[in-house]
Order: sequence, then structure tokens, then C-alpha cells
Amino acid sequence: MLFIGMHAVAVVEAKKGARDVSASIEQAKRYSRGYESKAAEAPPDGPWGDYRVPFLFATNGRPYLKQIETKSGVWFLDARRATNHSRALDGWITPDGISGMLRQDIDAAHEALKKEPTEYLGLRDYQLRAIDAVEQALEEDRREILIAMATGTGKTRTCVGLCYRLLKVKRFRRILFLVDRTALGIQATNAFKDARLENLQTFTDIFDLKELKDITPESDTKLQVATVQGMVKRILFSEDEAPPPIDQYDCIVVDEAHRGYLLDRELSDRELTFRTESDYISKYRRVLEHFDCVKIGLTATPALHTTEIFGQPVYEYSYREAVVDGYLVDHEPPTRIVTALAADGITWRVGEELETYSPSTGELQLSLLNDEVHVDVDTFNKRVVTENFNRVVCKFVAERIDPSFDEKTLVFCVSDDHADMVVKLLKQAFRNQYGSVEDDAVVKITGSADKPLQLIRRYRNEQLPSVAVTVDLLTTGVDVPKI
Repeated sequence: MLFIGMHAVAVVEAKKGARDVSASIEQAKRYSRGYESKAAEAPPDGPWGDYRVPFLFATNGRPYLKQIETKSGVWFLDARRATNHSRALDGWITPDGISGMLRQDIDAAHEALKKEPTEYLGLRDYQLRAIDAVEQALEEDRREILIAMATGTGKTRTCVGLCYRLLKVKRFRRILFLVDRTALGIQATNAFKDARLENLQTFTDIFDLKELKDITPESDTKLQVATVQGMVKRILFSEDEAPPPIDQYDCIVVDEAHRGYLLDRELSDRELTFRTESDYISKYRRVLEHFDCVKIGLTATPALHTTEIFGQPVYEYSYREAVVDGYLVDHEPPTRIVTALAADGITWRVGEELETYSPSTGELQLSLLNDEVHVDVDTFNKRVVTENFNRVVCKFVAERIDPSFDEKTLVFCVSDDHADMVVKLLKQAFRNQYGSVEDDAVVKITGSADKPLQLIRRYRNEQLPSVAVTVDLLTTGVDVPKI
């Protein structure tokens, strides 16, 4: 039995390591039903149907492993609601977590949400429909929820309103807002600071919010913003202190949830690097699985691993719908730059002599081809960066884009070295096309640039730079309406 003070709050059924632990919750149920407590030992608000003790645990002592879920971890059941199901936890709920759960009335929170007005949120109709879909899924006891809304339709602003409502009615005690890069974390923090809610107060006027620089929340913290990389360090690689308890948050909102991975050459060494896509997704999932909480994902483009974690979207608002409704502008047909190389490809005929380079010896040698060789140009352009090809492309771009105009242009490259080359060639092309061009008109914004977050802020808010050259840093979630 587990007690807080004189109150019996939990039953633990312990099994030996070889036993399947998930079924042992049934034994804990029997103990809870049969427990005879003195008046001073009964927790507040009990009993709950047949149960005299509200929280049931079963374990065989083996650390939690997803692949053998029923045979590992700490299995838990909140017996206060008949519709609750048992689940495996990555560790033990703390006494503070148990106390917080005892103070929480989920059914009352859902009733309060139905009566809570939405006018003061200042949201659009489709954003309110997204919030309603999430709240309906919560009422159905869904613990993994996904919203799919097109880029530019205000996922973060929608989330501010959603988090405020859920915290106001005490559906959740503390929310973790998880992003995969510092720039998005700063952008989200500013959204929570700036959005006006009830009585024109901001979120941070009403609730305590912890930012990226804050490692742990305080007792009254209601929302914390953190990066995936930061949480991986705290949970998996913390040397100085214990990992955060599994009940530190009872809800995680994952912004840009599809990001599972882009081998991000832009992430600084201070954050954390991942060897491969599977390495990133594995650690990303372990962060989500560490906490005993509801997971809400926000995305514009659900990827396979996204739906594996969060399930199919409970609400979708597509780019086409947003264009038809007048919230987004439609794009013109894409302009494809066709060079002779792109049109003809690279082909060597049978019997031709081909000069090849051996990386092991550093020598050039002639080979006679027995088969025809054709190189796919799309793949070639990602692996072999040639200055002549890029000069032609930059000239084409300069003929159609004037860097002195107010609009912004974003150029994607395959690597940091490629970005350096394109910056140089674009400046040359603009000078040839328009005469003198300010040096700050074209800037590389990657993780290796000097103070990239300041560069993003300048790109968003100031006249120059008007052209940003990047690799992966600005692929997702960065809000620059003038692009």
C-alpha cells in the first residue's frame, strides 16, 4: 500500500521478473475492493464504485521497453472512472503527481469546457473547429491526438487558445510545448506572450510560463516551452541530476509533429546531433513515451511516423480550403529552370572511354564502358555542386527578382558549402542585372551563420536581407508572411 500522510492512495502488486505484468492489475483491483480503511485513511471523494483505493499499480521490476510492453514497466490504472484503462509507465508517479491527480476532476473539466465561451479567443471559425475536435477526442479518453492544418493557417495561435481553455478548466495541470528547434521555441513563446485572451490579458498575464532557457518548471508553472533536443538530454543523457519525473507534465503539445527528422545540418552542437533518421525518431518517441500524459500533435503534413505516434488526424484544414476561404493566397504555376544539362542528362555510350577518379589512390584513370551509363540529373545536382550550373540558375533568378523590392525570397541549398556559393553567385547576378546592390540584400541563414536567430528576426522584420539562402533551418514553421 502507498500512503500520503494517513490516506491510502495506491495499491502495488509486485511480481517476479519472468511474469507478464499487465494482467496483474486485476489482482490490484481485488485488493482495492477489499481494503478496509479507518475513516482517517480514506482519501477524499472516495470510494469510487467498488474501489476503496483509487490508484492501482503492478510491476515485475523490469525497465519499460516498448517491444515487450506487457512484460515490463510499471502498469497503472486510475480506478476512479470506469472507462479508464490500464497502461504501462516508464517509471513511478511521484507523491506530488498523485496529489495533483486526486485534486483533478476530469468529468467536471469536460462539462466546464462545454459551457466555456470562445468569443474572447479571437480565433477564426476553422481554428475553433480544431479546438472543438481536440476537446471531443479528450472526452472520448483519447491519449494521442493529431491536428492537421495547412502552413500559414495559425496552428500556434490555435494552440494558445486550446492550452488556455484546458488549463482554465483544470483539465490538465501542466503542459509541455515541444518544438524541434530554438527558433520555433522563441516564436511560440512570443505567441503565448502576445496573444490577447480574456479581458485583453495575455496567456502569460494569467499563467506562469517557462521558456527555453528554463530547465525545470516550478510548482505553479502551467506551461513550459522546450526543444526535443533539450528534453532528450534531460531524459536520456543527464549526468548531474535525475531525469524529470514521468508526471512532470500531463499533456505534451508537439509543434510541427511531422518533423520527426531532417538530418539537420542546421542544429548547433550545443543542441544535440542524431546519427540517422531512425536514431532521431527513436529518441523523439522515447521523450514522448517517458511522460505519462496526453499527446497532441500539430502538423501541416502528417508523415508515417506521425500517424504511428498520434493516430489519424481528428481535424484537418487543407491548403486548398484555406485558399477558397480567403485566408491563404494561391500560388502561380511553378517556373521550372531547364538547362541543357537538365534536359539532356548525362549519358555515356557503350565503348566510350570514361575518365574516372579513384578516391583511394587519388588518381585519374581511363576506363572503357561495357554498358551505357545514364546519370539522373536531380540526384546529380544534390550530390555534385558545380559553379557553372549554379551561376546559370542564379542569373535566371536575378532576371525575375529585384532585391530592392519589399517582398522576401527564400532559396534552399543542399549543404552549407552550397549555400556559401549561391550567396556569392546571387550577389554577382544581382549586380550584373541591377547595378549596385547592397551587400546585406543576400544573406546565408543556417546554423553555422553568426547569430542565426538574430538573422531570422532581421529577415522577418526589416527591409534587408530581402533574400535568405538556407539549407534546413527555415524549412518548417518559421513565420515570414512577406515570402
